[in-house]
Amino acid sequence: MQPRRAARLALALAVGAVAACHSGSRAAATELPAPVAGEARAPAGTDARAPFGTDARAPVGTDSLEGIVRVVGIDALPVVTLVPDDASRSVTLDGPPSLRRVAGLRIAVVGERSGARLAVRRFTVLAANGVPATDGVLAADGDALVLVTSDGTRHRLVNPPPLLRSSVGHRAWVSGALDRAPVAYGIIE
Repeated sequence: MQPRRAARLALALAVGAVAACHSGSRAAATELPAPVAGEARAPAGTDARAPFGTDARAPVGTDSLEGIVRVVGIDALPVVTLVPDDASRSVTLDGPPSLRRVAGLRIAVVGERSGARLAVRRFTVLAANGVPATDGVLAADGDALVLVTSDGTRHRLVNPPPLLRSSVGHRAWVSGALDRAPVAYGIIE
């Protein structure tokens, strides 16, 4: 495994524990950052939601994927799918309603796969229109607004728009360099 992928995997595995601790609910931990695709899977026999290095057991079908989220179908019966980066067949995502709020974005997702369906445990936004994105929870720090990522890193946002300022406590994504005004942004939950 490449060192960069290993570091991303370790970070992603730790995310679930940190966010679940802050949220106070196990349900919130189902929508948190995920490890990357390919060789970056949770070690066999471990639960991808558990802190890295624990021995909680995972379902046999635990998988991770990266790709673009698409919402297809009709308004009354929308279907959320993931078009994987490797151009393989789309996968239907069964998960929280917040998945629909990241349509068009590149995400990493972890869940239990069954055929062409993935029961989503958690996900993280990786990019918007090819521009890298940061996924975290908005917090006030005096007069400043910060985006707190799952590893606890606090990124001070430069010139945050009113929508982000009014969404303290909510999970959001911001694309572009964090030392500049956001290129794009959105509220996830």
